[in-house]
Amino acid sequence: MSPAFDLTLPEPERRRAGALASGWLDLLYIPGAGFASPLEPGAYRSSFLIVPAQGPALRVSSFVVPAFGGELCRIRLEPVASYRPESLGSFFEPSRRGLVYAMSGDRRGGAARPPEQPGWYYDGPSLRPRLGDVTRVRRVRERLHAPSTPGWSWVADRGLALTGADGEESLLLAAGDAEEPTLIPTLGLYRALIDPGVTPTPGATVRDLLGYGEWEIPLEIAVELEPC
Repeated sequence: MSPAFDLTLPEPERRRAGALASGWLDLLYIPGAGFASPLEPGAYRSSFLIVPAQGPALRVSSFVVPAFGGELCRIRLEPVASYRPESLGSFFEPSRRGLVYAMSGDRRGGAARPPEQPGWYYDGPSLRPRLGDVTRVRRVRERLHAPSTPGWSWVADRGLALTGADGEESLLLAAGDAEEPTLIPTLGLYRALIDPGVTPTPGATVRDLLGYGEWEIPLEIAVELEPC
């Protein structure tokens, strides 16, 4: 059997992920169109910036590669030397919505201003009580292969499961169609990714939640939680 295509976290990124089990000063996002999903309430898609109490800020994005006739991905964690917090929205202080660039009415110019359109910014309760002190971080690892197609096999660290101070889980999950991952502060249907005992929901099975629902080829899928 040929080895699986490997999209696991490189060691430097694995260490960064493990270090996130600590205090966070803030969790920031880029506001704009497509931020809040109209189909998945409580799921937010953006490039995120984690500001830990110790160490550099980390940009969280999706690393996407074309493979097997589609796109595979993993979560990606990169240190950020400098950033402009005033241009970013905050999950810890929802009144801070960041800035978006908007054209003037005559379309002859534009200016940066806070987003006003529904779904362009976070308007829920502060996530500081949950993610201000993360007690455990685990990698959400997918293993897939196509039994009918030799060589179709891959393993990828799709995301991070974050245990907050309140004991509840949140997810950062990479997406295969863009660089922006998804944050799911309250798991809902996504609990199926970390709890094999959850009864599958039609249209929201593990295959659907991982983004393979429209792939026509039969796939065998396993999801594991790995320590960082």
